[in-house]
Amino acid sequence: MSIPVILCGKTEAVGRAVIAYLKPEYDVIHFVMTPETGAAQIPAILRGEQSPPSDSELGSKNYSKPPVAVILGGAYDDAGTEVMMKASAGIKPMPWLRPNRATPTPPLGPEYGKAIVVRVKELLAQLQQEGKMNDEKVQWY
Repeated sequence: MSIPVILCGKTEAVGRAVIAYLKPEYDVIHFVMTPETGAAQIPAILRGEQSPPSDSELGSKNYSKPPVAVILGGAYDDAGTEVMMKASAGIKPMPWLRPNRATPTPPLGPEYGKAIVVRVKELLAQLQQEGKMNDEKVQWY
């Protein structure tokens, strides 16, 4: 059974690749394209709404189980992350994963998605092992 997560990215092309690489361990149930839409969509999902608003067809749309994390791509800066986290605060505590820009990554393209997913999977496994999956804060991958 795949673990449900939310993915935030700027482009569906990269999002599609990241979603594919996260499988089968993780099920991206929803793809968010901007901080503004995420501030509306993520709280709705965390409240258990079965038909939250969406600006993308990506994601399984299987909202039967709540997500365990929000994974953000490199296009999301501090301000955008804060807008979404504030809108979602206190509904369902979970980690918000952001890329550590100091860690080298390949240029945008297929290899970029693969490299990001390796780091995301490692961090999620570590957080699970350490019992930090209910920590409502940014974790860097």
